Amino acid sequence: MMNDLPMHPEAGALIKERDVRERKAPGGSRRSGQKLKSKMSTSEIDTVTFHADVQHIESLWQPMRVGKVEMPVIDIGNNTGVPLVFVPILEQLEFVYARQIRAFSQTRRVILYRRREARTQPVGLRERAEELGQVLDALGLACVDLVGHGDAAMVLFEFAARNPRRCRSLIIVAQGADYQIAPHPFIWLLHELFLRFPVEYVLPAWFLRRIVINYIVARKPCRVTMPPQVDPRHSVAGASLSSWRDVAQPLVYSLPRPLIEEQFRKIALWPRVYKFSVLPIIHYFDMRARVGALTMPVLLINRADDALSPEYKTHWLAGQLPDCFGHYVIPGGERFFMYAQSEVVTALMDHFLTGVQGV
Repeated sequence: MMNDLPMHPEAGALIKERDVRERKAPGGSRRSGQKLKSKMSTSEIDTVTFHADVQHIESLWQPMRVGKVEMPVIDIGNNTGVPLVFVPILEQLEFVYARQIRAFSQTRRVILYRRREARTQPVGLRERAEELGQVLDALGLACVDLVGHGDAAMVLFEFAARNPRRCRSLIIVAQGADYQIAPHPFIWLLHELFLRFPVEYVLPAWFLRRIVINYIVARKPCRVTMPPQVDPRHSVAGASLSSWRDVAQPLVYSLPRPLIEEQFRKIALWPRVYKFSVLPIIHYFDMRARVGALTMPVLLINRADDALSPEYKTHWLAGQLPDCFGHYVIPGGERFFMYAQSEVVTALMDHFLTGVQGV
């Protein structure tokens, strides 16, 4: 059981604002199935800021021997306490963690490694989970706090189910317990064909890149669900926080599509990477029958209208986890909201990690 702790001031202010607006709204709280109706001001991350964050991450990589191979690793910050390990997604997309790495390295040790992308043979969840374990072994780390965004969260789920004692806590961003891309099963069948036949030799990289980015920036109509129960462990200013909560944000930041495309264009042989490094993870991912194995404290953060990780799926996951600290839903943005809306995400992470540390 975690101790009752005050919410981080920034996240607390956002939640209190939401509570007030809900109390003032006609008819009280929303009912299950209602759409989230909120007017949000939006702003895009500027190019100069983004390039500075990408360059900062690139400047931190240092070679490290992991098993029989050498891998780029970021290992910075205060060397006291439990390290915070960021599980990587695709190479060149590590910028999604840039602002959290900068923030948390001020007070604790933070670690990120660049995974080796497969272009000739499939590398799936088991291999990626083993890769994570090998990195921890090379660093001499027995138990850590772990963060995973999207595809990386799938790897983190697999690792945690196999190695629960090595995970003090998990932070899962933009990922539920399974992965079905709409329209299902049409996309599933396309992936089956991609895996079975040499499509990578004829499929243009620009076309595949365009399809993937369309999903990243897509905004799915919200299907809002209500909390199954109130968890008395988490409170702020007298207001109870359940395992589900919309986090209000007056100004919603997003990453412009051209900047996302810019990073994807850096991935060499993209159709091969998609077939051998991406599909073996996302096509077979389904943790629904194994959620009970995740006994460590877990924080879930999602976007309200994510097309790839719908809110109702992370809501379901929150109700199934043995120890879900909280399920926070952030409105607007795109799939990389962890970077674009870092102020809110970092505040929620900080509150969670403070609570875990106090156990």
